[in-house]
Amino acid sequence: MTGSDQADPRREGRASQGRAPLVSIVVPTYNSARFLGSTVDSVIAQTFEDWELVLIDDGSNDKTVQLSQQLAAGNPKIRAVEGTHGGPAAARNEGLRHSNSQSEFVIFLDSDDKWEAQALETLLQALKDNPDCIAAHGLARATNLQGVLYEGDDLADLMRRRRAVTTSGLVDVPISEPTTFSAMLVYNWIITPGTCLIRRSALDRVGTFDPELQLAEDWDLNIRLARTGNLALVDHVVLNWRRHPNSLSSTSQRARRAHLDVRRRTVRSTLNSPEQRRAALDMMRADWQSWWSSTRNAMFDREFRRMIAGIPYCGASFISYWWLRLCH
Repeated sequence: MTGSDQADPRREGRASQGRAPLVSIVVPTYNSARFLGSTVDSVIAQTFEDWELVLIDDGSNDKTVQLSQQLAAGNPKIRAVEGTHGGPAAARNEGLRHSNSQSEFVIFLDSDDKWEAQALETLLQALKDNPDCIAAHGLARATNLQGVLYEGDDLADLMRRRRAVTTSGLVDVPISEPTTFSAMLVYNWIITPGTCLIRRSALDRVGTFDPELQLAEDWDLNIRLARTGNLALVDHVVLNWRRHPNSLSSTSQRARRAHLDVRRRTVRSTLNSPEQRRAALDMMRADWQSWWSSTRNAMFDREFRRMIAGIPYCGASFISYWWLRLCH
């Protein structure tokens, strides 16, 4: 942002003046009629007003398309696009293609999440204050389907308690420090894309979501982004993350396979510096060692179901680490 663009992040109307909006918001939808209205309302309620919203449908068979068209008809800053079912990664990529290529920032918001009113203003200010960062990410709260905060919710604390991999092990990252490549290797601290505002120029460099990944595609992109630059952390809640019952467990075999696939891809990338490849390998080693410790403890505690569940990932992670270290 330069000149008058920096003066007031709440200003409106670059699009109305024939110029590109500053921020492109992409919301992929799939059978989202139940929650989409409240998500769009949270966009419209933003204190920052220079945005465009692309609602990209991923082949819904409920009334999502009709609702999207109604929302777009009532607001010139909203565009509704119909697509075919290809999964969240493909839908986000298609939505990005329908956005204004001249906007400076991009953010991907899930169709059932809700922003706090100052979400965009807060994230934009962080990027203004940190011009060397390629993105800025904030914190989230977890709510149930009715939008009620879970009792004892500690999601925001989890997101701010970042760790990074070093040659001597995992270390805590101070809140005042940005999220680096070595921190993103440990965990997807962004949790959900709607908490992270990205410079479009950074997306142009690293590419978009990988449609081959049906899970962890956002973590894969965040690692690729972090490979090129740091992400500023904003220590404020910017989003309410609606948790569905079938999404409460992140330890399914399918999720673990996706998790390991991202780790393999990261180590193999030819874009790594020698230090980045070493860090990715160090994290893969720490990961399988942690899983081995957990699996062994489950055996000693006679928790055989947990032990059996951990064996496939532990074994696959161990083999992948040594194969990548010795043969690539």
